[in-house]
Amino acid sequence: MPMWTKRPLRGAASDEMRPACPAYLGTGWRWAVGLLLALAATACDPVGNITVGVPATSTGSNAYYVDTFTVRLATVWHDSVATSSGDNLLVGRYHDPRLGTIMARSYVRVGLGTAYAPDADEVFDSLVLVLKPDAYRYGDTTQLQSLEVHRLRDPLVDAKTYYTFSQLGYDATVLNQGPSARPFKAQPSRRTLRLRLADALGQELLTTGKAGRLTTEAELYDRLAGLVLTPAATDNASLIRSQVSTEGGGLVIYTHLPYDPLTVISRGFDLSTGAKHFYQVTVDRTGTLLAPLTASLQALDVARTAQESYIDGVLGLQTKVEIPYLNDLRSFGSLVSIVQASLTLEVVPGSSTRYLAPPTALTPYLSGRGNQQGLPIANSSGLTVSIPYQYGVSKLTGLDTGSYEFAITDYCQAVVNHTLDNNGVLLVSSAASSPERVVLGGPKRNENRLKLALYFLNH
Repeated sequence: MPMWTKRPLRGAASDEMRPACPAYLGTGWRWAVGLLLALAATACDPVGNITVGVPATSTGSNAYYVDTFTVRLATVWHDSVATSSGDNLLVGRYHDPRLGTIMARSYVRVGLGTAYAPDADEVFDSLVLVLKPDAYRYGDTTQLQSLEVHRLRDPLVDAKTYYTFSQLGYDATVLNQGPSARPFKAQPSRRTLRLRLADALGQELLTTGKAGRLTTEAELYDRLAGLVLTPAATDNASLIRSQVSTEGGGLVIYTHLPYDPLTVISRGFDLSTGAKHFYQVTVDRTGTLLAPLTASLQALDVARTAQESYIDGVLGLQTKVEIPYLNDLRSFGSLVSIVQASLTLEVVPGSSTRYLAPPTALTPYLSGRGNQQGLPIANSSGLTVSIPYQYGVSKLTGLDTGSYEFAITDYCQAVVNHTLDNNGVLLVSSAASSPERVVLGGPKRNENRLKLALYFLNH
């Protein structure tokens, strides 16, 4: 049976299914319309900042407000998140108490550009990998962490798409030694990382260049397939992001001529010229409420996760919303018009910080029966709907909190009209390949719970 409260805004008191507030009692349609427009301000049952436009209707029409629909919420895992089509590299390791231990490593190729033909007399000095992180951090920037560089063995394939689950073989030897291997704190102000790499690799590139065998990109990739950036195995700090297109990032070899040792000669092998990269992201959920989530497209109901649902772009975590009894609105009559339906999802207090920030927006997709991600939900102009993150006073607790408000009217009407299967909606981070994450309250939380408010007309 549907779980709702029937509150006719016009009609006999015998139609009521529970006692109503005195403000709901009245006799005229005009009065009822005015009440619908003022519901957001009524003290006996606040429904939020919902503006309702009521269409013209006949004298015999009935208008209803429903706020106790059964809504089901679950976390769904999609494991196919592509990371080779953007500009970013991601590296680091952080233990998220809710999501588990997250580890990111990046695979990147350096490019040649023009042929490398050093003078036969040049003497090798050093080889340095320069990275240009942006200000983004995910995790705990107060902890020390390390960044290790390895030599890639398996080549990157230009035409291939790589995902968070992809991996390639690389040498176990750490190329950066000495001062460049020291742990550091990844404060957002740290915008350049210079990592001195093993002299043997630099000498190898110099010798190959002198022999005339670094004239094409293919020759460079045969010699150096790429580099792999990894965190230390015991790090518990933050994930760092950088872009391959940022000027100044890449591999730099420094040399000099024996008769002029004070004049530095440098040659860069840019990351952007390499034009192929991806990052791998793994998570160990052991000891978390999400530990039972072991298969792609599996859904974990909020009843099993302390009435919390999770969204994280790069981890492929999505929130599924289902309203199972929508079709039972037809028990009110054969012609049901949904004036407005609004879904409010509040962020669980204490679950977000500056470096565990929620997505700036969510994108709703239609869900398949097996939790497959279908088409994005579009507005009346045909544009994909975006649900922005908001921060303000909660209508449930009266405290400042984050939230997302989703106008789900069109979906509900299509289900009632039988033009759409009621398989639910998947809420996905608009930053699909980044680790922004949010923890949302379920429908049975005492505070910060999910709320659906629905207005409809029965013609």
